[in-house]
This record gives sequence, C-alpha cells and structure tokens, in this order.
Amino acid sequence: MASLKDQLLKTGLTDKHSVKKTRNRNVPKLAKKVRGTVQSKSEKLVEQARRDKVARDSELNRERQSEAEMKAQHAQIKQLIDTSKIDRADGELAYNFVIDGKVLTIYVTGEQQNQLARDQILVVIKGENQGSQQFELVPKVVAEKIAQRDASYVVLNEFNSESKQSISGPDGDPYADYQIPDDLTW
Repeated sequence: MASLKDQLLKTGLTDKHSVKKTRNRNVPKLAKKVRGTVQSKSEKLVEQARRDKVARDSELNRERQSEAEMKAQHAQIKQLIDTSKIDRADGELAYNFVIDGKVLTIYVTGEQQNQLARDQILVVIKGENQGSQQFELVPKVVAEKIAQRDASYVVLNEFNSESKQSISGPDGDPYADYQIPDDLTW
C-alpha cells in the first residue's frame, strides 16, 4: 500500500516541491515537546503544592487531636475530683501548704488534718474560679490516678516531690546533717 503522499503525487493533486516542504516541517513536533515539558513543570508544581497541603493538614490534625486529648484529660481529672472529694464543710483547723512560693490555707477537720499528715488524703487543685484557685481533699488512691494524668494538679506529695526534696534533702531525712548527742535520753 502506498503512502498518502505517493497517492497524491500519482493523482496530480500535489507536486514534489510541496511534498518536500511538508516533510521538513518539524515545528508541530517541537511545539508538542515544549508543551509537554511546560505541562510537566506545572504538574510538578501542582504536585508539590498538594504534598505541602497534605503535610499542613496532617500537622493541624495532630494539633487538634492533642488539644482534644488534653481537654479530655482535664475533664477526667475534674470528674475524678468531683466524684471523690472529701467534704470539709465542718473544717475549723487551718492547714497551710505552699504553691509557687505562696503559702495558702484551707480549713479541715481534726481527722482530715491527721490523714493529711499521714499522706492518706492529699490536696488537689480543682480549678480556678474568679481568678483564685479552688482546692479539694481526695484520697491518696484518687490522687495517684490524677498524678498519672497530670501531676501538677496534686499539691505537695511524692508525685510532685521537688518541694519535699528541698525541705528534707536528698535522703529524705530533714535532720541528717545533725548528730544525735551521746548523752541524750529519751
């Protein structure tokens, strides 16, 4: 089967000169190549922009998820405190404790004061109300659960032991530096 140009030459619809002209015409092929490279560059830019957007979106999702986890954690702590707080409405004795260099006072009963001294119950920060912090007493077991979630809610205990170590020294004995006299009788 003869090509189209041969058939056109035989029928006389074209001449050799015009066939040579069309044979040397590679311009459309170059245009296609140039168009393809421009297209691939723009496709690369679009692909890069899409990857950047996906990375930004995933980072935002991580931040939102961590914020949601923090809110859930604080809600759990508040629920633990609300469900197991010890009533101190009849408190007559002042119990002092230190937070951030400030001495704060809550009023407790005599039994609660003894339990606080034996670390059976602990003071926890419930939250803030009108600019001042609210404190509650909870059993040690509940305070341990709260400390697992966020130790900053528990006031002066072994979970938040920085202040105890500064008072008692590294061994835990506040009188380790003092020697007991030999002639001391109990």
